[in-house]
Amino acid sequence: GKVPHTVNAAIGPTFHAEWEHLPYSLMFAGVAELGAFSVDEVRYVVERMEPRHYMMTPYYERYVIGVATLMVEKGILTQDELETLAGGPFPLSRPSESEGRPAPTDTATFEVGQRVRVRDEYVPGHVRMPAYCRGRVGTISHRTTEKWPFPDAIGHGRNDAGEEPTYHVKLRRGGTVRPRHR
Repeated sequence: GKVPHTVNAAIGPTFHAEWEHLPYSLMFAGVAELGAFSVDEVRYVVERMEPRHYMMTPYYERYVIGVATLMVEKGILTQDELETLAGGPFPLSRPSESEGRPAPTDTATFEVGQRVRVRDEYVPGHVRMPAYCRGRVGTISHRTTEKWPFPDAIGHGRNDAGEEPTYHVKLRRGGTVRPRHR
């Protein structure tokens, strides 16, 4: 159903506990200061957490696990060093089972008001195309001025992410959504 939303409305505090700003800061230190990984890599490593562990872990703690996993995977520190610093076992995300995919080169450019159909494809690994919109018809309601790296590539640390325009698409109500299962 419709989610109530007021543009530029006050949303309340971002962090509810004193420690919650730390994983957020760690993530951006790794991205901006170290240049060690991208925000999409952090998203993907959080998605790779063991499902039960993910569901039982508070939101910002998932990002502690994600950043720690990336730091181990990128050789910034070892799991032994991490566990010494943590004072005991520190569970990391599962290894990636996908290498991602390069940015598509056959993408069209769309204009506001144009009808579009979202690609109906499943690819393993990190994607920013939610299953509930795949294959659906909608109308371009806004085109951002920014171009962003292709998440299916950069989320896997690939250097062939290219850049793609980003759109807001208003999906038609109803329609068939066919869930995909592995």
